[in-house]
Amino acid sequence: MGQAASISPKRNFSALREKLIRRTVTIAGKNGHPHLARPIDLSAAGKLMRCYDAMTDRGKWFRMLHHMPHLSEQMAREFCSPDPEKDLCIVLEGDGPLEGEILGGARITGSADGKSAEYSVTLRPEAEGLGLAHKALELVFEVAREMGYTHIWGAIHAENGPMLQLAESLDLNLRRDPNDAALMVSEGEL
Repeated sequence: MGQAASISPKRNFSALREKLIRRTVTIAGKNGHPHLARPIDLSAAGKLMRCYDAMTDRGKWFRMLHHMPHLSEQMAREFCSPDPEKDLCIVLEGDGPLEGEILGGARITGSADGKSAEYSVTLRPEAEGLGLAHKALELVFEVAREMGYTHIWGAIHAENGPMLQLAESLDLNLRRDPNDAALMVSEGEL
């Protein structure tokens, strides 16, 4: 007999994910401007690097939970290559002077248990305060449900007030991370 392979359960390729791939999903901010929501792909690596560079130092710290002034091209390529069987990352495209650029995005990363997924969201400063993070997370949470995930969670720096408020607005439970006093864990059932 050969070695037993670790096989993860095949995920549903949801109707919503198909719409994202066909580029038919938009998210409107509070200002009424619709922004195309689409899955990230390798062609977005340069745009992702520019989006990250546009973030404030504090925003970068909160996103990465450590000091990282720039994304390397290799890191950007890795972020642009989620595992289609268990992960999803959508980006929101800008308009006006930022047309075609990435304003931010939301991601789910499936855990080894096949039931839970970590979430994250990032926006460049021009897109903050428009309700886009909330809507982008709702969108990836819906895809996560369609993929069969039942639980989502995320790590948030305890000083990241806007992200903590966002988690509460999404009805996620917050608790102190028992392994790191600087972090809060937000989680919820899908």
